[in-house]
Amino acid sequence: MLQHWLLALGFAIARPMGLLAVHPVFTRFQITGLLRAAIALVLALPAVPMISDMLAHSPQTGVDLMILGMKEAALGSVLGLMLGMPFWVLDVAGDVLDLQRGATAGRINDPAGFEDVSITGTFFLLLGITYFAASGGLQMVLNILYQSWSLWAPLSGLPELSAQFPVIVLGLLDEMLASALSLALPMFLAMLLSDITLSIVSRAAPSLRVDDHAMGARNIVFFFVLTVYTTYLCLFVRQDIARIPAFFDVLKLMVL
Repeated sequence: MLQHWLLALGFAIARPMGLLAVHPVFTRFQITGLLRAAIALVLALPAVPMISDMLAHSPQTGVDLMILGMKEAALGSVLGLMLGMPFWVLDVAGDVLDLQRGATAGRINDPAGFEDVSITGTFFLLLGITYFAASGGLQMVLNILYQSWSLWAPLSGLPELSAQFPVIVLGLLDEMLASALSLALPMFLAMLLSDITLSIVSRAAPSLRVDDHAMGARNIVFFFVLTVYTTYLCLFVRQDIARIPAFFDVLKLMVL
């Protein structure tokens, strides 16, 4: 009997582990190893009785359970990708801003194991994660995780992809880039005004080398405008986090 419950518990952990391994909220804060397994264990506990009952009514071989476990981990990773879209919008916006102001050399190591990340993107992302945790976003992710178990049963096969799958994926990528550019647009305009101002000054003082001062002027404008821009950023983050359930609805359209 104990072995049966332990098997159900191990099987239930697969989907939360896949989600935790991909979602930015859990990867940027170095939640790895034993701590990540402990969080996945807590998230999986409510699903253990359901999975135990399923295993009792439809026994599976060891190979079948291994394949189904891999399927559960893959579904969890897809959930993590979809639910992490609002956070990657913030990261992309920061990358584009750093590229525009010539700060691509000042990048930092990513605790998740990637090569490096932009400073502004990390700032935007940490702001988004802070608002996400303070506004009940973790409860939102938990609700979506538990809904996914009712939509795609643990012992069922891989969900079939719908005919709209390629169109929806391209639409999501297009929306992510458009949202990132709309977030960065006010700062783009401020830096554009600094470039226009330097061009006007160069007409009055032809000996002034504008190219040597353009990047410095953009960075000065960036840091001065950032204090006012943070208000717009917080409003954008609030709307961005509120859209997380909509990404799960899109995922339901991608599979049958």
